[in-house]
Amino acid sequence: MSRMQICDPAVPAEALLAPVPTTPHFDENSHDKEQGPATDQLEDHHAPPDWTFPDGGLRAWSIVFGCFLFTCTCMGFGLVWGALQDYYHSHMFPETSLSIISLAGGLQNFVMGITSYLAGGIGDRYGYKKMIALSCFLAYLSLLASAFATKVYHIFLFQGFFLGFSQGLGMPLYMSIPSQWFLDRRGFATGIAVSGSGFGAAIGCLIVRQLLTKVGFRNAMLVYSSMQGFVWIVALFLIKKDVAHRPWARLRINGQFYSVAASIFFGLFGYLSPFYYSSTYVKEYIPSLDEDSLLVVGPLVVMNFCAGIGRISAGTLADMFGPINVFFSSFFLGGLFQVVVWPFCKSYASIMVYSVLNGLVGCWFISLVPVVCANLFGLDNLSTITGFMILMNAPGQLAGGSISGAILSSSGRQWWALTLYSGGIMIVGAFFVLYARFSKDRRIWARV
Repeated sequence: MSRMQICDPAVPAEALLAPVPTTPHFDENSHDKEQGPATDQLEDHHAPPDWTFPDGGLRAWSIVFGCFLFTCTCMGFGLVWGALQDYYHSHMFPETSLSIISLAGGLQNFVMGITSYLAGGIGDRYGYKKMIALSCFLAYLSLLASAFATKVYHIFLFQGFFLGFSQGLGMPLYMSIPSQWFLDRRGFATGIAVSGSGFGAAIGCLIVRQLLTKVGFRNAMLVYSSMQGFVWIVALFLIKKDVAHRPWARLRINGQFYSVAASIFFGLFGYLSPFYYSSTYVKEYIPSLDEDSLLVVGPLVVMNFCAGIGRISAGTLADMFGPINVFFSSFFLGGLFQVVVWPFCKSYASIMVYSVLNGLVGCWFISLVPVVCANLFGLDNLSTITGFMILMNAPGQLAGGSISGAILSSSGRQWWALTLYSGGIMIVGAFFVLYARFSKDRRIWARV
């Protein structure tokens, strides 16, 4: 098994990538003799580093797969919301406006973002696995309770507030774990882990849509919550080694920190619109489709599946060209495609083409958040920093979809108005990260 050591005392603080490790413990008769991740607190960022990363091996890759399962089921739910939202509007609450229903999905993401920041610090201090297990248990109860929802406020309560709180407890932790086990292949490993949000959402859309049409809402959610619970149990067993306890983080606040935070804050207001309104767009422009047909959610499924592929590709590209460069490209191109491609898609085939483009390119930044943070701020209390960046998602995830719906309604259902807003705000978000990019390295073609 390959390992990467950093031991040059001349390395500047900005290049430090992990805290000093405790002496690794392993069975002397073990074939792999794998070392755990470096986890101790580095009090002086100028102290000589001596850190090791497994960068591979059965334990490291099994942990990545465990994180993949968590993102499939937890982060993936936010992208499955588009299928649920369409069902609520068409069958359960037709008298409620689409912008109000979409606010429930936004509430889930908003609360998850706020909780993530607090959970990141708690996980750094008391251990990751305990927090992730608590997150799974509470999320299961929230999904189970939502099966008995009969009013709009029930959806807001169980699939909005409580589910968002529950999932937020674990999100920054399983997003950060791969960076503590990999250095040379950090982007690739993190990309695989976070790609589950795309693959899980694609599969989840198909499962949820079929369950809703075949067995009804209550039975659909009972089955879905049980499936989620089973996957979480498997994933918890795969995360074999917990992270050592650390003191509460002292965040390194500087211009780079504000640059990345502002980029995520603004960009998220436009990011979710294609996922929330894809099914509605298909039904409006392809009225010949049966509204209960899987073809209605076909573009959403394809978009989510391609998002999974795109996030793995983004990890590889980040290792090649630099995570901040690829992070900028994702926001910029995702917004550009919304402005210049989406409003001109009037046929089912062209909608599919846009779904592929947006999935492959416009979703990279999600998988790169912990990698960008590690690149700029090091691994010391990474989950706390990642949690804060997820917190910056919260306002856009709460209000972005509803603002898009309000723009669509007030413009007389002119979809170009929605796409101009959502794509334009993503491009604005892309430009905010340029300060962090060029303060890190002023060279245009630098690998940053």
